[in-house]
Amino acid sequence: MATIKDIAKLAGVSHGTVSNVLNDRGNVSVKKIKLVEQAIQRLGYQINLSAKNLKEGTTKSISVILPNITSEQYSNLYDGLFNQANRLGYELSLYLTYDSKDLELQLIQKVAVKRDYAVIVVSSLSDASEYYQKIKLPKEKIIFVYRKPSSALQFISLDYEKAGQDIANELINESYHRIGLFSNSEHHTHSQSFKKGLQSQFKKHNYSVLLNNIASKPSNGTYNLAFSFFADEQTKYDAIITMDMERAHFVRNANYFGSQQDCPPIYTLTNNSFYYEDNIYQYHMNYGILSEQIMKLVEGETVTNIDNKGFSLLPDSNSANKTKHNETINFLILPSPSTQAVKKLLPHFKKMYGINVNLIIKPFDEIYHILNQLNQHQEIDIIRIDMAGLPWFAPSVFKPLSKLAIDFDHLLAKYPLELIERFSYVNNIAYAIPFDPSVQMLFYRKDLFNDPLSKRAYFERYRQQLNVPKNFTEFDQIAQFFSRQHNPESQVEFGSCITLGNYELIASEFLVRYYAQGGKLINGNKLGLNKTIALNTLNQLQSFIKVARNIQSPWWQESVNLFEQGQLAMLIVYMNLFSYINHRNILPLVGYAKVPGRKSLFGGGSLGMSKYSQKDKQVKIFFDWLYSNEISEQIALLGGATAQKSIFQNHRIIKSYPWLPVVQQQYTNGIRENSMTGNAINLRLIENIIGKYLTQWITNQYSSMQIIGLINVEIEKTMANK
Repeated sequence: MATIKDIAKLAGVSHGTVSNVLNDRGNVSVKKIKLVEQAIQRLGYQINLSAKNLKEGTTKSISVILPNITSEQYSNLYDGLFNQANRLGYELSLYLTYDSKDLELQLIQKVAVKRDYAVIVVSSLSDASEYYQKIKLPKEKIIFVYRKPSSALQFISLDYEKAGQDIANELINESYHRIGLFSNSEHHTHSQSFKKGLQSQFKKHNYSVLLNNIASKPSNGTYNLAFSFFADEQTKYDAIITMDMERAHFVRNANYFGSQQDCPPIYTLTNNSFYYEDNIYQYHMNYGILSEQIMKLVEGETVTNIDNKGFSLLPDSNSANKTKHNETINFLILPSPSTQAVKKLLPHFKKMYGINVNLIIKPFDEIYHILNQLNQHQEIDIIRIDMAGLPWFAPSVFKPLSKLAIDFDHLLAKYPLELIERFSYVNNIAYAIPFDPSVQMLFYRKDLFNDPLSKRAYFERYRQQLNVPKNFTEFDQIAQFFSRQHNPESQVEFGSCITLGNYELIASEFLVRYYAQGGKLINGNKLGLNKTIALNTLNQLQSFIKVARNIQSPWWQESVNLFEQGQLAMLIVYMNLFSYINHRNILPLVGYAKVPGRKSLFGGGSLGMSKYSQKDKQVKIFFDWLYSNEISEQIALLGGATAQKSIFQNHRIIKSYPWLPVVQQQYTNGIRENSMTGNAINLRLIENIIGKYLTQWITNQYSSMQIIGLINVEIEKTMANK
């Protein structure tokens, strides 16, 4: 078996150089790194991780001990832990006990020699002392989940008592008295809390119930126990409650095969993603978000309470389709991933309410043309408007939401305050509801930034560490480094790209850099570019254009395609245009961060009702449907953009779009100047002017100073004639 000494001899370098390469440390040249890597490949050397861990002491590894990973709550827990830990640089080791105390005691012995950073466990033991005695970690680094053994110091769970209370309320509303409860073992903390919630709520309302509790472990015997609810054909349940979807399916199967009765409605706890199940009413728990809080405990951070998501599509909501309206709503919208998602879901709206929705899909320019002549398009009921144009158009084309008899306060409460202010209100009047808000982000290839050869080559060239860029000077330098034109050994063809096929896109490429340098379009009562900052921005942009891939395309999709194909190291783009990447193999390689300078441009739009529409009732029904938690979730899962708070707490969605937590942070610093001193400006026209003249600058028709002057003169004329 090859040793480090063998590698050093073959590579012609010192023992210390090999050690530094293997451990990604030290001042090793690119040439020597290549020699060591070639020697490793020829000798088939493999690092002994166990020996390395023993030598270095505690590592960034975590042991996770679970009863199984077939039960929903445990599979979601582990899935969430894996994604969170991977993001933070931890490695997970999974151990399964199958609820065997003897096996768990054996696993504790195995884990004890690993020198983990933390241990996360759903334990079948009654006392935590076995962990504390055998595993030499601080007690706060051994985290017990769901089940709390005696003497456990660090314990975290979800609000099962609240879940029990909420389900009890629904049973009371439905006047159900004979109830079956199919739960986990009564010895488990979360089972006790859930049952306590049920019973306390019944008692609070002096509501009499006959509660038959069958408790079990998640095992093959659980399926057998489900038949117990139907052993006596004379006993009929009004409803059966289960603590997970697996038990709900067992109950339905037991009824189908083992009873002549109709299956009673089943109320079940489940994860926070909605799947339709006939006669099964789902109460959503945030299993995935629990993982995020556990990792905060691992990191020594403060945790926050995790709210249950609650019910979706209860029996009463399904009765809404009894009233058929047989009307058509005309919905003007631009082509986008969100539009395609809504289109796929419209059959459900028609099925539920009998209302047709006619999507009038028009490009960006045509929508603005229609808005300028809306009196000639009075058949339109709902309009998707870009947030840049909301203050300019809303008072003249939309009905205030207050006239819709819609609970817009409830709808707007679903969104962060920063979005409500920018996507809904104009002069303190709510005209629209956020539909597909977006914000710019930096996406980059983690594998390239972490590659030892690239890191060393970058250091040798610039005498700086290769890190995710925090400003555009760093961004442009990295773009040059990863361009094969300047670095023939780059693993990608270009460091980044710039899209120049549309005036608004060119303006966007300029403005994100202009804002990063502290520039503004609006200065008091004056609108225009700051000459000094604009000149610096143009000089910077000019250098970037020379090293970036120049794309003559009317939209950013081609740049996203190039990134997905592995031709770019970095890309700045609106995050909603990046959504389809989640289906691609490149996703595990993708890193994400705030844009350099941390001044992202806002994008996306809102929905409002045309002032000419007479279909207030139908539009209200459509908005209530479209903005429900269930449909918003479906839009996100289908690749559309939505910014409802519940989406950022949905583990399944965050798993597909892991950059969403960073997006939330970007909202605070998002910028798009579309009004000044209470007066709206036609921002699209201003951006069009900027892009038009920058096109002439790019083709060398004017100097930088000339183009800034021309832009400001044109903006001043436009404002004077508004």
